[in-house]
Amino acid sequence: CQRVIELSENLPAKQGGVYTEPADGHGLSHARSYNRDDIRSSMVRWMPPELDNMWLYDRLEIGLEKLNQASRFEVYGFEMLQVSTYGVGGHFGWHVDTGGEDESTRKLSLSVQLSEASAYAGGDLEFIGVAGEHPRSIGSLIAFPSFLAHRVTPVTEGTRASLVGWIHGPPFR
Repeated sequence: CQRVIELSENLPAKQGGVYTEPADGHGLSHARSYNRDDIRSSMVRWMPPELDNMWLYDRLEIGLEKLNQASRFEVYGFEMLQVSTYGVGGHFGWHVDTGGEDESTRKLSLSVQLSEASAYAGGDLEFIGVAGEHPRSIGSLIAFPSFLAHRVTPVTEGTRASLVGWIHGPPFR
């Protein structure tokens, strides 16, 4: 996890965005908005597959193939990984990881805990309809169907870092 953080530090950081409805409410396409702190407040660094991080993509692929044996989703590959950091007040409101355009074929979402659980307070990953706490130990991986609504509650102390990614496949039938 420390190596992933180190690799991401050399990548450009920007405010995490969200898709929003067109202003007139009638358009078919959604627009990416980066000024919606009411919905999402986090910094992201995109980690394209490169020689120095292919071990990470390979390791995640092996783990997700095992996890997917239960759901048996038809999948074909990763979207670029993202390192997300949430400082004090950082959060991501209720959302799903599917949608229009590039997100329409997302099948599985994943979140890998990069920071020590003691490094922050708040910042809980929660799912609609799924009670209880979820693992916060460094290196823990949570994978879930991309259509499952989830959020990250506001961080109240410290900084939360996670690696997130999405596995794509043909449309559900």
